[in-house]
Amino acid sequence: MENANESKVLIVYCSRHLGNTYKIAKVIGEELNATLKEISDVTQNEITKYCLVGFGSGVYAFGMDRKLIKFLKNLENSGKKKVFLFSTSADPKGLKYHKKVKKILKNKEFELIGEFNCQGEYLPFPFLKKLSLNRGKPFPEDIEKAREFARELHQKYLK
Repeated sequence: MENANESKVLIVYCSRHLGNTYKIAKVIGEELNATLKEISDVTQNEITKYCLVGFGSGVYAFGMDRKLIKFLKNLENSGKKKVFLFSTSADPKGLKYHKKVKKILKNKEFELIGEFNCQGEYLPFPFLKKLSLNRGKPFPEDIEKAREFARELHQKYLK
């Protein structure tokens, strides 16, 4: 039997550039009392120990992070483990960039129960801060939307 202090939820994330995805992972993790792990620090075997797993990354070149895609492709079939996706992107309609990851999850028999995306600041040239897109994002209202997404997941799947 699982220890009451152990988390039932694992959040696996890739956050580079400005740390936008980590900010969202942290908020969702707080609401779900989740264990947060950078993708380079998690093993396939760990995924099986949790009842719910969230996968998140920034959107780069019209898709989720290649590290996440590679990790998911190497996973064994899940037997219908519940998962959710989250991302940050320059594009306000960033959910469309989950398509490739959703296909991998479906092929691996994961049950996708939710998706979240919000804009994050994007700085194409770090030496030219004037060219920043979505400066300061995610904003507090984006953080609150991530928190609400997590509350809905908790209400539906962890009670």
